[in-house]
Amino acid sequence: MTRQVIATFGTKDVLTQYLKREPKRHLLLLQPVAADADFQLLDLSDRTTFFNSPFTYQVRYHFGQKALTGFFNFTYLTFATPDKAKVFTTNFADLSVNSHRFIGLNQLFLLKLDAPQIEYIIFSSWQRDVDFFNWRKSKDFQTLKPYMHAGENVQQLHQANYTIPEKD
Repeated sequence: MTRQVIATFGTKDVLTQYLKREPKRHLLLLQPVAADADFQLLDLSDRTTFFNSPFTYQVRYHFGQKALTGFFNFTYLTFATPDKAKVFTTNFADLSVNSHRFIGLNQLFLLKLDAPQIEYIIFSSWQRDVDFFNWRKSKDFQTLKPYMHAGENVQQLHQANYTIPEKD
């Protein structure tokens, strides 16, 4: 079981060098859907990082054994207080009970950033992008809807979507 996810961002060329340098690690290169965004490289090996500028996330929840392929979504949520975050994690736990029913879901994580700010990341992998967007419209997702915009519940919200880059 993965206990931490370490991420770094950059150009495809730079991140591909990491892949070549560390072939025995469980690394995953992700291509942004948005043309103006950086590539992301995830280290899922639970080993000490070798990235120059890492973001380290502790895994708080993980569901799924299918391959990390297809469409990826990262939803970053920053909370002003621990109490707001606690209510969110309770709501996430309620949603996660039904993870096995989410059509097209490969894996679902709840990650917590190792940093002074209170930031959680919902990291999910789906067979197709339409599976993710259908889930977001589903009854199952209703418990998290109040967190999908900045305001009373969430201080800051950011989302990023990725795919696996095609082989050169």
